[in-house]
Amino acid sequence: MGDKRKGGAKGAVAYFLKTFIVFIVLPLAFYYSMPYLFDAVAPGIAGDMKEQVETLWPYIEKLVLCSIPLVVISIPLGYFARGDKRKVPFRIAYGIAAAALVWTVTNGGKFNIAMNDVGLGAVSVSSFSIALNNTTLIMITMLICVLRGFMGILEYRSYRDEFGKSTASK
Repeated sequence: MGDKRKGGAKGAVAYFLKTFIVFIVLPLAFYYSMPYLFDAVAPGIAGDMKEQVETLWPYIEKLVLCSIPLVVISIPLGYFARGDKRKVPFRIAYGIAAAALVWTVTNGGKFNIAMNDVGLGAVSVSSFSIALNNTTLIMITMLICVLRGFMGILEYRSYRDEFGKSTASK
């Protein structure tokens, strides 16, 4: 029970690795394996899909680059224990950085993708495009990110008595 609240070097490394894997490793692995996933579904199209998947690279690049602040902020988030007031500004900064990440990666809620001459084995698609404008949904998501960051204040208030007892007994 106490291990989750302790923090320290182990907590910092664990939080860092979790954030690094979720925001950097998984998107890159998914991006680079996408042509082969299509090849598993429809054999022989990995070469065609590789060119089409390259149109997604700007989104993946934005995601990875904008995730770097989150990865850096995750180190003190894991280091400081629940109830430690030094953790509060990092929780708020993490929430604001997450909201900025959502806004940047989604281009403010406007998502456009177009592909030409896609061969899917027996089926060939000459072209298609997707244009989504979901700015309202993105704004709600950003608000949730920021509010989650400010939940650090409530976490501090909820665990401060327990944090004070654990440091006073040492």
